[in-house]
Amino acid sequence: MIYTFTSQLSNLWKYRQLASELFWTYIKLRHVGSVLGFIWTLLNPILYILTYWVVFSLIIKMGLQNYPLFLIPGYLAWNFTFSSIVNSSESILQSKDLITKIAFPNEIIVLTNVVVGFVDFIISLIIFSIVILIFYPPISYYITFVPIILFLQILLTMGISLIVACISVYFKDVPKLIVILGNIFFFLTPIFYPLDIIPSKFRIIALINPLAQIINIYHDLIYYKVFPNPILIIITAIVSLTVFTIGFVVFNKLRFSFAELS
Repeated sequence: MIYTFTSQLSNLWKYRQLASELFWTYIKLRHVGSVLGFIWTLLNPILYILTYWVVFSLIIKMGLQNYPLFLIPGYLAWNFTFSSIVNSSESILQSKDLITKIAFPNEIIVLTNVVVGFVDFIISLIIFSIVILIFYPPISYYITFVPIILFLQILLTMGISLIVACISVYFKDVPKLIVILGNIFFFLTPIFYPLDIIPSKFRIIALINPLAQIINIYHDLIYYKVFPNPILIIITAIVSLTVFTIGFVVFNKLRFSFAELS
């Protein structure tokens, strides 16, 4: 397994130029025919955040001080993972011509979609960090642990994206199903409300969602300014690594049939 994984990384590195070209192609395709272009990358999450802020801060009051500081990290984290999974679910199907004409590591297509989402996420985080510095000082030093959790989230996102990309080749309805399930899990994930607001008998629904755990850790580090439960971090790391490994194994077992099935 180690040999296979390291060999695959080496192979991916050989095709880094192709990955770079795909990255810029995906960036351009997202904004073809758009008047505002790249501005939509920032405007879309801002509009959603403002909507939830008005609803859950002014209409349905959550009772949380500095509510945007609680809402924004969770929403941005969710948006990165969910949008990456949705885009990846159709990535192999949409790249049929490329796959059938050129021999290359097909996972580049999926991983590049995740990288595009990650770039959007980073830009949003930078803007959010500026907002924190201006409106919500002081910042706790616990925020320095965010990159570690971000790395685990990337692994989780890549793993799920590789899995759904494979399944979508066999079952064309999967991308539509993902959107439906994503909208359901959005409200079952403690993004705009704290985990302890959920009745204990239903809390297990949120706890089995690995992204919910990651968002809880973001809330601890950024909003509550405390260090998360180490056991929670360990569990999150194990789950993220496991999902990534499963995604890697499944993708490499099924990749040779993509050209015929897609």
